[in-house]
Amino acid sequence: MKPSQIAFREDIPKEAEGSYYERAFSVPENVCRLDIHYEYRRYRETEGSPGVRLRAEESVVDLALRDGRGNYLGASGAGRRDIHLSAWDSSPGYARTETGPGEWAVIIGAYKVPEGGVSVLYTITCTYRERMLLKGDVHVHTTASDGALAAGDAALMAKAAGLDFLFLTDHNGYAHNQALPQLDGLTVLPGSEWTHYRGHAGMLGAPRPLRSAFCVNSREEAWGKLAEARENGALVVLNHPFCPSCGWRFGIRDGEFDLIEAVNGGTAPQANEECLRWWHGQLCRGKRLPIVGGSDFHRVEPGRQPGQPSTAVFAMSRSPADILSALKRGSSFIMAWPGAPSLWAEAEGAILGEAAGRGAETLIRLEGLRGGDRLRLVTDLQSEEIPCRPDTFRLELSRRFPGARFVRFEVLRQNSLVLLSNPIYFS
Repeated sequence: MKPSQIAFREDIPKEAEGSYYERAFSVPENVCRLDIHYEYRRYRETEGSPGVRLRAEESVVDLALRDGRGNYLGASGAGRRDIHLSAWDSSPGYARTETGPGEWAVIIGAYKVPEGGVSVLYTITCTYRERMLLKGDVHVHTTASDGALAAGDAALMAKAAGLDFLFLTDHNGYAHNQALPQLDGLTVLPGSEWTHYRGHAGMLGAPRPLRSAFCVNSREEAWGKLAEARENGALVVLNHPFCPSCGWRFGIRDGEFDLIEAVNGGTAPQANEECLRWWHGQLCRGKRLPIVGGSDFHRVEPGRQPGQPSTAVFAMSRSPADILSALKRGSSFIMAWPGAPSLWAEAEGAILGEAAGRGAETLIRLEGLRGGDRLRLVTDLQSEEIPCRPDTFRLELSRRFPGARFVRFEVLRQNSLVLLSNPIYFS
């Protein structure tokens, strides 16, 4: 949906000088970002000595903002004519916020008004939610625990790698979530990795997933911690559950969690493959369990940086809420690195993580392929492998899978898995 604009002119009389007041405007549904521009004649030019123009300040109008629920969001005085607001990035001096519908208002500061008043034109551009592909990393450590890079440096590295979002998941802590870096073009989200001698679990999206200490000494207490994190708004992901040294030892079927880390960048391939086999078995039994991939980045090493692997989500915006929603739904796939092959799949309008009718036609499109790559279409009943010709970059095809519970997709390059998707379900 194309952006829309709201424009209005405010005529400020001389007698309003030195006062503040509001001018309301209506934000429609489904807006994810607001850009506000205002303009007026601030300076008056006059003729001085021959050939010299003099400029004198005659008007000063300050800008501040509140949202549709009455929350004050910040101010920029008269120093800037343009500001923007969103849940993932706002102009300096303004809170990051969901741009929900309602009667918002610019707060007008009539600091200096000339005789005869001043006319101010406000233009507000509304950008709407629209499904987009965002690449990110759900498992990154910083100097807040045992990582080598500060949060800001890790964010810069993630952006340079081509990522759109980043979860900072330091061990057994949440203090790093109180000062997340803000970087244009990168959504940085809160996270934590609950870390125990018998297993690790990511807690994504909650600034403080645990109110109590992380320590436990029994299986029941461990699952209780994960339940507490979910109650506090976190998505819980079992990290590298089949790792020989730090896999999940609390009984993988004994409690509730939201996601499984099927590919971990620091885990041996054999452990990731074991996790994939286990997950496929769960799908065949009818369980809908989304997967993610995380780099488990700690420091720069050969083949180790944020985004290796990446989780690519089909989110409705760059906002934390929309990214978390896509992860929880399973509208995502894992890429070995941000430039690995990319996927779009749809059946009756249902995308990855969603359900279509039994036997629905499935449309599949991949980009970034190379000759020799192999596409696998995997269901609970069978799999089909399609080799790519030498000149293949883009591949489009359609299939029906009669009687199948789901279909998911893999791309192999020289026997390495470079793409692994969540399923489209059939019901």
